[in-house]
Amino acid sequence: MRFWCIGVPAGVLAAGAQPQSAPPAEFKVPVRLVTAPTLVFSGDDRLVFGLHPEDFEVYDNGHPQRAAVDPDPWPPFSIVLAVEANQDVRGYARFISRVGSAVEALLVGERGEAAVIEYGDEVKVLKPFGDGDVAGALRRLSGTGRGARAIDAGMRAAALLETRPAASSRVLIFVGQPADRGSESPLAALRREVERNSIAVYALALPLAGREFLSDTFSLEGLSSKSDRGGFRAGADLRRLASVLHGGAAATDGADPFSTLTAATGGTQFHFRAQRELEDGIGLIGLEMRSSYLVSYSPAPGGPGYHAIRIEVGVPGAKVFSRPGYWWGGDRR
Repeated sequence: MRFWCIGVPAGVLAAGAQPQSAPPAEFKVPVRLVTAPTLVFSGDDRLVFGLHPEDFEVYDNGHPQRAAVDPDPWPPFSIVLAVEANQDVRGYARFISRVGSAVEALLVGERGEAAVIEYGDEVKVLKPFGDGDVAGALRRLSGTGRGARAIDAGMRAAALLETRPAASSRVLIFVGQPADRGSESPLAALRREVERNSIAVYALALPLAGREFLSDTFSLEGLSSKSDRGGFRAGADLRRLASVLHGGAAATDGADPFSTLTAATGGTQFHFRAQRELEDGIGLIGLEMRSSYLVSYSPAPGGPGYHAIRIEVGVPGAKVFSRPGYWWGGDRR
């Protein structure tokens, strides 16, 4: 969510009083704008483009809303890449350190911006917004220690994204194991922060030591074809993606942080074991981000608490994927 401030006259002239020449005072009124990136698939699992605002019906806690649809298919993105760096994932560091150019080309683009955070025993900002490059930051990953403070890294990322321009789409991408060790902040606090600030969370997940991938998340293993010069087979992969995007219902209590956050914000979690799979995951996240309609509205009626979002489109048999809701805790700015 984003907030704007509007000026309104303060005070009413008393009977018989003379007009004052002083300019009207202003006070701040929170105007909430909820943004919901939305993918639309046809009944045969093809992306649907060319829809207009009148094709969308948006409901907030069951109440119909007047929604806008951003006509810009390539909005600027503000992206934080939060990368696990410790002894447990040290063997994958060489894969991750080589994908900086892919992140910049397929995710950030010419109009976007990125920051890079490393987390392990500590949380460090390797690259803030507006300084340095992603490739150089990823080459500086340390890979020491045994901690994995993913939640604390997410809180730092949310604080960075909260400062970005309102016109940017805010994105947090985790790269690491779907687990947390040593964070001071609880997962519930991070979930509220990303929901409150309209941050879409994605994850490129490594398998936990001694464990296979979970059956309800999407693995890129076997999807890549080295003969495909584009990096991944977009048509075939998207048809399979349609059935697993966003994990359906929100993750339950006790789920790993990646599953909880991606389900809550309308993001997607991919698994990888090799560099080719990591590159394909980056490409698919970029394709998903840039194929989404940016639906926005100011909820009415509204109030503090959790708000469920439902979006429908006027396309027979269409499948719509968006964030399931958001948390608003009142005016905190």
